[in-house]
Amino acid sequence: MTSPTPGEVERAIDLAWERLEAGAAREVAAPLRALLARGVTDTGARADLQHLIGLACEELGDREGTTAAWLETLRLDTECDEVRELGATEFERIVGAALDELPAEVLERLRNVPVIADERPSAEMVADGTDPRVLGLFHGVPMPEMATLGPGSAGTIHLFARNIEAVSADEADLREQIRVTVLHETAHFFGFDEDGLRRLGLD
Repeated sequence: MTSPTPGEVERAIDLAWERLEAGAAREVAAPLRALLARGVTDTGARADLQHLIGLACEELGDREGTTAAWLETLRLDTECDEVRELGATEFERIVGAALDELPAEVLERLRNVPVIADERPSAEMVADGTDPRVLGLFHGVPMPEMATLGPGSAGTIHLFARNIEAVSADEADLREQIRVTVLHETAHFFGFDEDGLRRLGLD
Protein backbone atom coordinates (compact mmCIF):
# COMPACT_ATOMS: atom_id res chain seq x y z
CA MET A 1 0.00 0.00 0.00
CA THR A 2 1.52 3.32 -1.08
CA SER A 3 1.37 6.46 1.02
CA PRO A 4 -0.97 9.14 -0.37
CA THR A 5 0.64 12.05 -2.19
CA PRO A 6 0.35 15.60 -0.79
CA GLY A 7 -2.00 16.44 -3.66
CA GLU A 8 -4.24 13.49 -2.82
CA VAL A 9 -4.39 14.56 0.83
CA GLU A 10 -5.20 18.14 -0.14
CA ARG A 11 -8.03 17.01 -2.41
CA ALA A 12 -9.42 14.78 0.34
CA ILE A 13 -9.40 17.68 2.79
CA ASP A 14 -11.16 19.99 0.31
CA LEU A 15 -13.80 17.32 -0.41
CA ALA A 16 -14.36 16.70 3.30
CA TRP A 17 -15.01 20.40 3.88
CA GLU A 18 -17.44 20.46 0.95
CA ARG A 19 -19.32 17.49 2.36
CA LEU A 20 -19.49 19.01 5.84
CA GLU A 21 -20.81 22.29 4.46
CA ALA A 22 -23.38 20.37 2.38
CA GLY A 23 -24.65 18.51 5.46
CA ALA A 24 -23.15 15.19 4.35
CA ALA A 25 -21.13 14.46 7.50
CA ARG A 26 -21.75 10.71 7.16
CA GLU A 27 -19.59 10.69 4.03
CA VAL A 28 -16.55 12.27 5.70
CA ALA A 29 -14.94 10.06 8.35
CA ALA A 30 -14.56 6.72 6.55
CA PRO A 31 -12.55 7.95 3.53
CA LEU A 32 -10.33 10.11 5.76
CA ARG A 33 -9.61 7.19 8.09
CA ALA A 34 -8.78 5.05 5.06
CA LEU A 35 -6.36 7.74 3.87
CA LEU A 36 -4.68 7.89 7.29
CA ALA A 37 -4.36 4.10 7.30
CA ARG A 38 -2.26 4.36 4.12
CA GLY A 39 0.37 6.27 6.07
CA VAL A 40 0.10 10.05 5.66
CA THR A 41 3.64 11.18 6.48
CA ASP A 42 3.13 14.91 7.09
CA THR A 43 2.23 15.59 10.75
CA GLY A 44 0.28 18.75 9.96
CA ALA A 45 -1.77 16.94 7.31
CA ARG A 46 -2.54 14.13 9.76
CA ALA A 47 -3.72 16.73 12.26
CA ASP A 48 -5.98 18.33 9.62
CA LEU A 49 -7.50 14.96 8.74
CA GLN A 50 -8.13 14.06 12.39
CA HIS A 51 -9.73 17.45 12.98
CA LEU A 52 -12.13 16.92 10.09
CA ILE A 53 -13.00 13.44 11.37
CA GLY A 54 -13.78 15.04 14.74
CA LEU A 55 -16.00 17.67 13.12
CA ALA A 56 -17.91 14.98 11.24
CA CYS A 57 -18.34 12.86 14.38
CA GLU A 58 -19.52 15.90 16.33
CA GLU A 59 -22.11 16.65 13.64
CA LEU A 60 -23.35 13.06 13.91
CA GLY A 61 -23.50 13.07 17.71
CA ASP A 62 -20.67 10.55 18.04
CA ARG A 63 -19.05 11.83 21.24
CA GLU A 64 -16.54 8.99 21.50
CA GLY A 65 -15.39 9.44 17.90
CA THR A 66 -15.15 13.20 18.32
CA THR A 67 -13.06 12.94 21.48
CA ALA A 68 -10.66 10.38 20.02
CA ALA A 69 -10.09 12.38 16.81
CA TRP A 70 -9.74 15.72 18.58
CA LEU A 71 -7.33 14.46 21.25
CA GLU A 72 -5.17 13.15 18.41
CA THR A 73 -5.49 16.54 16.65
CA LEU A 74 -4.30 18.28 19.82
CA ARG A 75 -1.33 15.89 20.13
CA LEU A 76 -0.29 16.35 16.50
CA ASP A 77 -0.76 20.14 16.52
CA THR A 78 1.42 20.36 19.64
CA GLU A 79 4.03 18.19 17.93
CA CYS A 80 4.15 20.74 15.09
CA ASP A 81 4.67 23.73 17.38
CA GLU A 82 7.40 26.19 16.46
CA VAL A 83 8.48 29.46 18.07
CA ARG A 84 5.46 31.70 18.57
CA GLU A 85 5.18 34.77 16.39
CA LEU A 86 4.40 36.93 19.42
CA GLY A 87 5.86 36.34 22.85
CA ALA A 88 3.50 35.84 25.76
CA THR A 89 4.03 39.39 27.06
CA GLU A 90 3.22 41.03 23.71
CA PHE A 91 0.21 38.74 23.21
CA GLU A 92 -1.15 39.74 26.62
CA ARG A 93 -0.51 43.42 25.85
CA ILE A 94 -2.66 43.16 22.71
CA VAL A 95 -5.37 41.39 24.71
CA GLY A 96 -5.31 44.25 27.21
CA ALA A 97 -5.57 46.81 24.40
CA ALA A 98 -8.58 44.95 22.96
CA LEU A 99 -10.28 44.99 26.36
CA ASP A 100 -9.58 48.71 26.67
CA GLU A 101 -11.78 49.23 23.58
CA LEU A 102 -14.81 48.18 25.60
CA PRO A 103 -17.02 50.80 27.27
CA ALA A 104 -16.34 51.48 30.97
CA GLU A 105 -19.66 49.94 32.05
CA VAL A 106 -18.81 46.72 30.19
CA LEU A 107 -15.36 46.57 31.80
CA GLU A 108 -16.99 47.00 35.20
CA ARG A 109 -19.19 43.97 34.58
CA LEU A 110 -16.13 42.00 33.45
CA ARG A 111 -14.20 42.92 36.59
CA ASN A 112 -14.49 39.41 38.07
CA VAL A 113 -14.03 37.52 34.78
CA PRO A 114 -10.38 36.49 34.30
CA VAL A 115 -9.04 36.59 30.73
CA ILE A 116 -6.40 33.86 30.39
CA ALA A 117 -4.06 33.41 27.43
CA ASP A 118 -3.25 29.72 26.96
CA GLU A 119 -1.24 28.00 24.23
CA ARG A 120 -4.09 25.63 23.28
CA PRO A 121 -7.15 24.05 24.92
CA SER A 122 -6.11 21.48 27.52
CA ALA A 123 -6.65 17.77 26.97
CA GLU A 124 -9.35 17.96 29.64
CA MET A 125 -11.18 20.68 27.72
CA VAL A 126 -10.98 18.64 24.51
CA ALA A 127 -12.23 15.53 26.31
CA ASP A 128 -15.18 17.62 27.47
CA GLY A 129 -16.06 18.48 23.88
CA THR A 130 -14.00 21.61 23.09
CA ASP A 131 -12.67 21.83 19.54
CA PRO A 132 -8.84 21.70 19.88
CA ARG A 133 -8.55 24.44 17.26
CA VAL A 134 -11.03 26.89 18.78
CA LEU A 135 -9.66 30.44 19.06
CA GLY A 136 -11.27 31.30 22.38
CA LEU A 137 -13.70 29.96 24.92
CA PHE A 138 -15.97 31.47 27.55
CA HIS A 139 -16.34 28.95 30.35
CA GLY A 140 -18.88 29.73 33.03
CA VAL A 141 -22.27 31.31 33.61
CA PRO A 142 -23.38 34.00 31.13
CA MET A 143 -24.33 37.23 32.85
CA PRO A 144 -28.09 37.06 31.99
CA GLU A 145 -28.32 33.73 33.86
CA MET A 146 -26.64 34.92 37.04
CA ALA A 147 -29.80 36.39 38.52
CA THR A 148 -31.60 33.03 38.33
CA LEU A 149 -28.64 30.83 39.26
CA GLY A 150 -27.48 32.93 42.17
CA PRO A 151 -24.08 34.45 43.00
CA GLY A 152 -20.82 32.68 42.24
CA SER A 153 -17.93 32.75 39.85
CA ALA A 154 -18.84 34.40 36.56
CA GLY A 155 -16.40 32.14 34.75
CA THR A 156 -13.29 32.61 32.65
CA ILE A 157 -12.46 33.79 29.13
CA HIS A 158 -9.71 31.65 27.54
CA LEU A 159 -7.75 32.77 24.48
CA PHE A 160 -5.66 30.16 22.64
CA ALA A 161 -2.55 31.78 21.23
CA ARG A 162 -1.36 28.95 18.97
CA ASN A 163 -4.77 28.59 17.33
CA ILE A 164 -5.12 32.32 16.76
CA GLU A 165 -1.66 32.42 15.19
CA ALA A 166 -2.53 29.47 12.94
CA VAL A 167 -5.41 31.35 11.26
CA SER A 168 -3.52 34.66 10.91
CA ALA A 169 -1.87 35.63 7.64
CA ASP A 170 0.63 38.10 9.13
CA GLU A 171 1.28 40.13 12.28
CA ALA A 172 -1.36 42.75 11.48
CA ASP A 173 -3.95 40.02 10.91
CA LEU A 174 -2.82 38.31 14.11
CA ARG A 175 -3.47 41.46 16.13
CA GLU A 176 -6.92 41.79 14.55
CA GLN A 177 -7.72 38.12 15.26
CA ILE A 178 -6.78 38.61 18.92
CA ARG A 179 -9.01 41.68 19.11
CA VAL A 180 -12.00 39.96 17.50
CA THR A 181 -11.59 36.84 19.64
CA VAL A 182 -11.52 38.91 22.85
CA LEU A 183 -14.70 40.70 21.78
CA HIS A 184 -16.31 37.42 20.64
CA GLU A 185 -15.80 35.69 24.00
CA THR A 186 -16.80 38.83 25.91
CA ALA A 187 -20.07 38.81 23.98
CA HIS A 188 -20.61 35.17 25.04
CA PHE A 189 -20.29 36.32 28.66
CA PHE A 190 -23.06 38.83 28.01
CA GLY A 191 -25.30 36.03 26.74
CA PHE A 192 -25.04 36.33 22.95
CA ASP A 193 -25.38 33.06 21.02
CA GLU A 194 -23.68 32.41 17.66
CA ASP A 195 -26.55 34.04 15.71
CA GLY A 196 -26.25 37.13 17.86
CA LEU A 197 -22.50 37.21 17.33
CA ARG A 198 -22.99 37.03 13.57
CA ARG A 199 -25.28 40.06 13.76
CA LEU A 200 -22.52 41.89 15.66
CA GLY A 201 -19.94 40.86 13.07
CA LEU A 202 -18.04 38.74 15.63
CA ASP A 203 -18.51 35.26 14.16
